[in-house]
Amino acid sequence: MTDNMPSLLNNPFGHISFDEFQQDKVAFADKTGFIEGLDTKSMSRFPLLLRPRCFGKSAFILMLKCFYDISYKDRYEELFSKTAIYEKDLSSKNTYHVIDFDFSGILGRDVNTLVNGFIIAIKSGIADFKKRYPDFVFNPAKNETKTPSGLLKTFLSAYKTFSSKKLLYVMIDEYDNFARNLLFRDEEQSKTITEAYGFIAAFYETIKSGANDCISKTFITGVLPVSLNSLVSGFDISLNVTSEPKFSTYAGFTEEELGVLIPKLVDTDKFGVSVSNLITLMKPVYGGYCFSAASPKTVFNSSLCLFYLHEIAEQEQLAPPELCLAPSCDHYGKKLEHLLNTAGAGLADDILDTYLSGKCFFVSQLYQNFDLIGNTDWDREKLLSILYHLGYLTTAPKFKGGRLTLRIPNLLMARSFDECAVNLRLTPDTAFTSYALDISTLENTEDDLSSFAVSCTEFLSSIVTNPILTHRNEKALNLTLYAKLSQTRGIQAKMQKPLRIPAINSTGEGEPMADLVVTVNRGKSNECVYLFKLRHLPEISDTDKREGNENNYESELRRLKRESENKALMYCSALDFSGKQIKSYVMIFQGPKCILCEKQNNKALQHTAELPFADIPNMKEHPCIQSFER
Repeated sequence: MTDNMPSLLNNPFGHISFDEFQQDKVAFADKTGFIEGLDTKSMSRFPLLLRPRCFGKSAFILMLKCFYDISYKDRYEELFSKTAIYEKDLSSKNTYHVIDFDFSGILGRDVNTLVNGFIIAIKSGIADFKKRYPDFVFNPAKNETKTPSGLLKTFLSAYKTFSSKKLLYVMIDEYDNFARNLLFRDEEQSKTITEAYGFIAAFYETIKSGANDCISKTFITGVLPVSLNSLVSGFDISLNVTSEPKFSTYAGFTEEELGVLIPKLVDTDKFGVSVSNLITLMKPVYGGYCFSAASPKTVFNSSLCLFYLHEIAEQEQLAPPELCLAPSCDHYGKKLEHLLNTAGAGLADDILDTYLSGKCFFVSQLYQNFDLIGNTDWDREKLLSILYHLGYLTTAPKFKGGRLTLRIPNLLMARSFDECAVNLRLTPDTAFTSYALDISTLENTEDDLSSFAVSCTEFLSSIVTNPILTHRNEKALNLTLYAKLSQTRGIQAKMQKPLRIPAINSTGEGEPMADLVVTVNRGKSNECVYLFKLRHLPEISDTDKREGNENNYESELRRLKRESENKALMYCSALDFSGKQIKSYVMIFQGPKCILCEKQNNKALQHTAELPFADIPNMKEHPCIQSFER
């Protein structure tokens, strides 16, 4: 390593052991400042720490373990001297005995394996406790280890002998894992989990009882606010504290935290970008999550950010974030589709129609208690609340008419909705699957795409009654053409692709997105990338025709063409296509009809001059015009 090279730290992706971060020179986001809020006397004795998967909940709860547990007292300076909580000098630091249980890996297709999974997790937690406290004596009888509750009761009994004071903190990671699996399991597995309900309920009943004499506080992490009251009668004292504004960023990365992390993990100079440039690239794909309508701060999915930073550091090459996703992302769309199918056609249609129309989702409140045991009778607000907690939706920092606003946080989650819309509405349509687009001019890398445009018109006209196209907007148009091109042999199609355009990205205004990117002849000498800017022009109503208002539509067409030209030309300067043969086009549709398909020449990007109306082909004479019957 030369003197000019930065000294980078290890990436924490896949690491959750806070106590090893300093030893292994691992970079981490400092979340210790949230301990003070959890440490107040007014805090619930059963704080519930919720967030979607892959947001760093496990690392957070192990940080709490290192802070509170007596066995880490000698390492307090090492672990916390450079963190936000160090200056607070809280009296509670390293004053409790902590036992933690990780329920994240519990699986099973029958009751015995599921219950045994719980027992193994509890035994693992007890073994770790014994390792940290060698004086702790634990010799349970065989019959006391047959159930989760029996094992925990025996541990608590031994603890009361070990310590006469009420100094035990219990930490449970992924408490809802078993119940959450009810959302995605088949009928047989759901039956298994339901049958195991009694064993699990007894475990939490033991936690509740232990709070009376030896358990001082129980920290619980999970994804969904599964009603503990449905597990244990009267266990309604847990409190989802992370719905409060002050805890809105306790998990996930803020932009400020990424600004500190990135220089420790990546040599940005090597890629010719600044830290802020890199954050701008990542935000539309991994960011956008807001967990309190009263807090304007948003966070990024921390695991996806770390995976991306690890990959570009290892490959020593800057890659588009949307193409550098952790393997777990492959399941997002499938799980969303399963939820919508389970919810029923009417509710699924409502959710998809709202998405395709480009609107937000409004709810009066977010459900805070889900009873998933034998209960799949979801109404709209309950399903939207589930989608929020799973990360498909997020809050917007505003209310409308006293209602909470939910929106899709980023491109990754939008892709999941797109996938569902295609699988539930387009692929079952025989007209969609049977029509073959004419892509000959694309494959021949020709400039005149008239035949392709005519083919698009014929295809869209043949499925115009499809529920997606009834929306008659650019989102529906974009999705339908993308889906068809994706199923066309010899084509690689991408939709709403973020582009790295230096003149734009450097301003921090976010990335422009190409509506459609179509690559033909991949890997061959004549490989070509077609970039499309798609626009939709409302159809002329019969009333406007009678009143002679066609000029209004011609004026709107002129405006759309002018705006689209500049954006299509901008696509050409994207770093993503450096060294490749590219062709950029504007396609304007009116209903299913392509009324304009025009190649953008290599004009200056600064071109803003008014285009004479004569430059726009007469709509009635354009070769793409086809007859269209509703």
